[in-house]
Amino acid sequence: MASKEALKKEMEMMHDLENLTNMLEQTAARTIAQMRTDILSSRLYFKEVWRIYGVLKQLTPPSPEVVHKHLVVAVGIDWGMPGSLLNRVMDKAADEQKLHEADLLVAGKMSHSRFKNSGDHTIHFFSSPKNVTLASIQPIYKVIAGYARVTLIYPSFESLSKQHILTASFSVGDLNASETKPSAQQAPSTDIDPERFIIDPNPQEVANYLSEAIVGLTVHHYFSESVLAYSAAQMVAMRNSHDNAKQEGKRLFIRYNKARREEIDSKLRELYGSRSGQAANTKKQEETV
Repeated sequence: MASKEALKKEMEMMHDLENLTNMLEQTAARTIAQMRTDILSSRLYFKEVWRIYGVLKQLTPPSPEVVHKHLVVAVGIDWGMPGSLLNRVMDKAADEQKLHEADLLVAGKMSHSRFKNSGDHTIHFFSSPKNVTLASIQPIYKVIAGYARVTLIYPSFESLSKQHILTASFSVGDLNASETKPSAQQAPSTDIDPERFIIDPNPQEVANYLSEAIVGLTVHHYFSESVLAYSAAQMVAMRNSHDNAKQEGKRLFIRYNKARREEIDSKLRELYGSRSGQAANTKKQEETV
């Protein structure tokens, strides 16, 4: 059995773990509270952006600078303990890369090591900002805007206990966008007559600007969705860890009290044995006299 001192140290460590997991749970809960309303309300706006961009793309030619290859984008994180959610995203990304023989963009330092020696295809590594802004993800969406075909793998928030792994695919040239869920964003099929419009300064510059700007908004939306989903997964994981640490703390407390009781009993036995020996010696001396 562990000593009383060792059990006391374990109890202190478990108490610190309880406090840490509780703090991380509260942090994740605060992030969810701040983001949830904004993210859910932005989904309709995001769908409308795709619709407008689909119309505008029919007025402008595709950029000759587009890389005519497939790019798979895996949205991960740099921080936290998201449980199995991150592994599920990366597993799906690895499957998609293999399926399309695509280049890969991995956002999130926690997943970089998995793909560092992954095949002969180009791999782009980026950090994944916790506070997602257009400026913070600009290097990412500039790379994405340079590919003709993109498949983006990301987690989507549904509830605290349920996060789905979704796949969003779009073509920079055609801008036919689709997601693996009913509310897929589809570019309108109505043909537009370019002769009805005057495009200034020229169609190519407008096309290049639109591609980068709208792709930036698209990537921002998916990254924000991912932060919300990862925060929910972390909150649940920290809650479970806190409960487990609390239960383990109770077990350690029982073991500590048992060890403490055994130590007291041992001292009492030693004291009783010492007194019994002294009494026997005294009695023997009296009988001798």
